[in-house]
Amino acid sequence: MPIGSREEAPRVQREPGASMPIGSLEEAHRVQTEPRASMPIGVFDSGLGGLTVLSEIHRVLPHENLVYFGDTARVPYGNKSSTTIIRYSREITKFLLKQNVKAIVVACNTASSYALEAIRELTEIPVLGVIDPAVRSLIVRAPQSAIAGLIATKGTIASASYESSLGRNGGKQKLVAQPCPLLVPLIEEGYASSKAADLILQDYLEPLAKSGVEYLLLGCTHYPLIAESIRRLYPQFTLIDSAAETATTLQKLLRDADLLAKSERPSVELYVSDMTESMRNLKELFFAGKVDRFEVAQVSEEM
Repeated sequence: MPIGSREEAPRVQREPGASMPIGSLEEAHRVQTEPRASMPIGVFDSGLGGLTVLSEIHRVLPHENLVYFGDTARVPYGNKSSTTIIRYSREITKFLLKQNVKAIVVACNTASSYALEAIRELTEIPVLGVIDPAVRSLIVRAPQSAIAGLIATKGTIASASYESSLGRNGGKQKLVAQPCPLLVPLIEEGYASSKAADLILQDYLEPLAKSGVEYLLLGCTHYPLIAESIRRLYPQFTLIDSAAETATTLQKLLRDADLLAKSERPSVELYVSDMTESMRNLKELFFAGKVDRFEVAQVSEEM
């Protein structure tokens, strides 16, 4: 089968005007939903950070087939215009739809901030972002009077998407936002545990500590890769990462739609727009021995 395509799920067909035998409605529903349930979940990010979300989805939903796309050739998204982010997201969505996915998780805060509606215009399958799950976790865990810090890309913070989500979900916590434009390039280049990363983290986080921040929202899926450094430097912060909440939200969404897979040998396919050493290393860290396909795929004529 050519790369970028999947066999279409079979459909139940009946002769025009034929009646369904009494007692077979449940069986017909099972026949219709099981092939769709076995279709993969599509996940994408601007680079390698979304592997933190993919790994959590794999843990919570171990029977699901997974397809991931990391836009490593065009990372980071956080310093790009909303028009460009939407275009990139639509291109990747079209690629994932060619893989016959049953749901799409936008494992990128910047794309979740700007492109969700544009993605939903392309498909009727469920599309889930990572911002609302993180905000709902903050609302549940933090007192209404708490001061929460938000570290994210410039693009995510400029969108005010976390503030909008907080209001939409009834949260009263105060958000203090800090753009961190250097963190994604550092992580992508493999310097997450370096002394340079520590110095940059302190430069970004010290103002939040002085503001009385108690809870820290990791507003980028790359940031869990430096979570241990943050805990070491600022043990007073309670970190909130969207990965676990997103996976749990996805699980409920698929269960409600009767689309949970039951595969005993699920597949994991990883695609990137550029093969980087950091991506190779994280593939081994999160999915050692579990990846069925790992290769470069083109989603744009410009690449």
